[in-house]
Amino acid sequence: MKRKLRIFLWCAAAVAFVLSGVLQAAEHLLPRQQLTDETAVHFIDVGQGDAALLLSGGQAVLVDAGTAESGPAIVRYLQDLGVSRLHAAVVTHPHADHMGGMAQVLQTFPVEHFYMGSETQNTSSFSDLLDALQTQGVQPTVPTSGDILAFDSGASLTFLGPADDVPSDNLNDRSLITLFQADEQKVLLMGDAEAAAEQSLLAHYPTLRCDALKIGHHGAATSSSQSFLQTVQPSVAVISCGVDNDYGHPDPQTLQNLSLAGVTDIRITAERGTVILPLHPPSSSKENAA
Repeated sequence: MKRKLRIFLWCAAAVAFVLSGVLQAAEHLLPRQQLTDETAVHFIDVGQGDAALLLSGGQAVLVDAGTAESGPAIVRYLQDLGVSRLHAAVVTHPHADHMGGMAQVLQTFPVEHFYMGSETQNTSSFSDLLDALQTQGVQPTVPTSGDILAFDSGASLTFLGPADDVPSDNLNDRSLITLFQADEQKVLLMGDAEAAAEQSLLAHYPTLRCDALKIGHHGAATSSSQSFLQTVQPSVAVISCGVDNDYGHPDPQTLQNLSLAGVTDIRITAERGTVILPLHPPSSSKENAA
């Protein structure tokens, strides 16, 4: 599988130029409504999985894409919002409930940037993802801590982890951790990161804070320790999980940790469906502009 990835990385750049022209032509044949300038995060309900759409200034970034069965629903959701291309797509780690639908997304939308970790899996979902990247001529980037993807609006997506000190024997802990920031508002996306990754993150970013937190690993007890939550101090927590899932997510311990950390605004996709968080400019900015 690693040999296949290396071969693909060499070949992808060679076909990117030709395919980009084809994709742009196809885009003009299928005009859709324009995205608004609204900045928001849409935690798309994909059942037991993760998919977060970041919107700002008419640009869209998709972080994870649920299972393969979620692919059609994610494509429809993006199209209904007027998305015709992606500024970037991110696969936090190679588990099927995070990357399974990404192949269909790549087959539908041109993607300017694609980010993934260096970890591989010998699964059909991972193979389908690599095939889709190669077909579309998209060359993946393995980000390092501190890398920033900028939006034209001034919003940004910063890659914060995993650092090299996170053990490689747990794919969940090797999740790409990202911080979406618009003006002064920050949304921290933890993928499936567990305790070791949380400890590493705080060791490297001891002053890290966020306004909203996408809870790691669907609310499992192995993530979202009380010390971590008390440090990052979110006012909103979002848990992406399926109705009556087999894992018991979110775990009662996670909900208790959130309560002890003073987080009372907890939004669970299994209860609410898709969760949308608009990110508005701080009220002080509006007052100063008056």
